[in-house]
Amino acid sequence: MPLLKYIALGALLVLGLSTPSLSQQSSSKPATAPGTQLSSSSTVGELLDNPASRAVLERLVPVIANSPQIALARTFPLRAIAQYAPTILTEEKLSQIDRELAVTKGATSSGKVVAAAAPSADPHDAFALKTFPLWKARAPGALGDRQQDIPTLTLVSTGETVATGAAVIVAPGGGYQALASGMEGRQVADWFAAHGVTAFVLTYRLTPYGYAHPAQLIDGKRAMRWVRANAAQYGIDPKRIGMIGFSAGGHLTAMVETQFDAGDPASPDPIERVSSRPDFAVLGYAAIDLPNNRWTQNGLIGKNTPEASLSQLRPLENIRPDTPPTFLFHTTTDELVPSDNAARMYQALVKAKVPAELHIFANGRHGLGLAMTDPALSLWPSLLQNWLQGLNIVGPQRR
Repeated sequence: MPLLKYIALGALLVLGLSTPSLSQQSSSKPATAPGTQLSSSSTVGELLDNPASRAVLERLVPVIANSPQIALARTFPLRAIAQYAPTILTEEKLSQIDRELAVTKGATSSGKVVAAAAPSADPHDAFALKTFPLWKARAPGALGDRQQDIPTLTLVSTGETVATGAAVIVAPGGGYQALASGMEGRQVADWFAAHGVTAFVLTYRLTPYGYAHPAQLIDGKRAMRWVRANAAQYGIDPKRIGMIGFSAGGHLTAMVETQFDAGDPASPDPIERVSSRPDFAVLGYAAIDLPNNRWTQNGLIGKNTPEASLSQLRPLENIRPDTPPTFLFHTTTDELVPSDNAARMYQALVKAKVPAELHIFANGRHGLGLAMTDPALSLWPSLLQNWLQGLNIVGPQRR
């Protein structure tokens, strides 16, 4: 179901419930007599509680029947909310609903009073974020118990948006020296959540606090395991969990998607027993193939870092046939990470027969995030949405 329709309907219903004209029609009167055929003049609650009539609404006006906000209108006649959704509940559509209901077996009133939706919890709860440490004890190689020593995931739930069952881990950039947790973290997580994908913003360990490679790779792989191990708790399909990263976070995502493992079945930690493989990956202006001196300058490696560790930092060398489908975007004028980073990664993925899609825009600075204020670059999230829909991550779910 198109997201904009859900949002529009939700806004209409919320606004409509506060208007005098609609409120006056919401008296606490009993339902129609038992056995009476239901119609568009019946309450939304009666129509949706009855399996036969609900099936009619789901077929004729699915955006109404399946709206996350429709419970707010349970005590109102269906015809009463038509004025707030005039392009959906047209008079012609209402008449069609009446005709269908009139011949639908079982679409009759129970005679019960329709109860209003239960009041929602504290409205501030919708804005509260929950953050979880990736390890209950200290993380491997932790230098202390400071906030910067504890890698975490922050949950951004889908709220009232219909969840698709997919999830994504968001890795902000910042050169491994800081985290752009707003533009490349929370904003991106909100975008996914609005599309029905449960999002987790990753806070990984950084070089200014003494954490060189492979601490970040350890954190990234653990994040994938953590979400997969806790999938049932959040209504997540463990086979539809991806990762998106920007700049250094894109480099981390590229390392995770090319160096995952199946987990250690003998580990006493149940999280370590599950796979760290992302089911899809998104690389935003990712630092894929930078010279070693760039990593040395920001403290990610030292002068005596062994070659095996250096190879881990080069995703191009670690692509394999089971690397997950990957979406890449970059800009030609990126002043920090040349666009050939994305081009070379794309070519290597294609050579390994890994499904991949690449978009390089003509202009745009490094660190653009969702680029919401740029008429050209703001197209990239729409391109990503189309790609994700092809993977059954967003949009109407295919069985």
